[in-house]
Amino acid sequence: MANQTGGSDGDGDSDDEQFRFLYPSRRTLLKVGGATAGAAAIGGAGLVAGQEDDDDEGDDDGDAGDDGGSTGSDALLDDLVDPTWGYPLAVDEAEGVSVEHTVDVTVIPGEGEHEGFPAEPDESAPGSFIEIGAEFVFDPVGLAVEPGDLVEFQCLEGLHTVSAFTELAEPGLELPRRVPEGVPPFTSPPLTPGQSWVYQFTEPGVYDYFCFPHLGLGMVARIVVYDPEEDDLSSDEFAVAPPEGLFPNDVDVLTSEELEPQAIVDAGEVAWADLSLESPSAGEPTDDDGTETSDGEETETPEGEETETPEGEETEEPVETESGP
Repeated sequence: MANQTGGSDGDGDSDDEQFRFLYPSRRTLLKVGGATAGAAAIGGAGLVAGQEDDDDEGDDDGDAGDDGGSTGSDALLDDLVDPTWGYPLAVDEAEGVSVEHTVDVTVIPGEGEHEGFPAEPDESAPGSFIEIGAEFVFDPVGLAVEPGDLVEFQCLEGLHTVSAFTELAEPGLELPRRVPEGVPPFTSPPLTPGQSWVYQFTEPGVYDYFCFPHLGLGMVARIVVYDPEEDDLSSDEFAVAPPEGLFPNDVDVLTSEELEPQAIVDAGEVAWADLSLESPSAGEPTDDDGTETSDGEETETPEGEETETPEGEETEEPVETESGP
């Protein structure tokens, strides 16, 4: 990612303007997230209504028909998980379903698990960053599943969505597609504590997703759908696209070494606490005794060392000495 400290970008845009684009205010993010989450809620409500109609037509005890097959909650989920809207679980339904994986959707208050993360520009000091007093997380943040697996996203704290990085998400943001080609855009309705949402991952590949209200604050995660008997992790379908068009906090998460597809498959799942994060990725002040040059390179000039003058002549820094009586 390009250095964002000092000057302009050559198109006449100042760095402050770039910061406002890369780090929209929390008010803006909540406005965008709320509008789209409302649309997702409409889709979720329609899905639940469809479920009620199906339940009325089926047996009262949830058993399968004469043609056999799955029974109870398994049959319910297999039939009702929509490729776009998934399946929202009511509070009293969550304990009665069977899924292969569970992801916690929550908020860690205070300093959280990672110092300095997430961060946003300090308006009083251009080029500097301040930490936001909470971490908004999917945990595990990296997960390996097999084609056809059901994943339940359960909300523990706050209000969140589970939304794929696709063009459906919010046209005004021009979000890049970060799910396999041919997979329809998907999103959950807004989830509050006690509610869950189930999605079935069917196509092999890498899926990056996020929370609408906390887009830009690092609330992103990755799922790798991989069949060890059929798929090759070195093939193009498991290649990760460069982090273009993403917010810096989101880039920090998705480019962590623990979220490489091979690392996720090897581990099975990657806990949020185990993620390596160095934030912010752009304009971070140096912590050592060196000085930072205009292009971001550090130089250090110890006392007594020779330095080079602009004309190329070497001079020696003066060194103080004590004279005797």
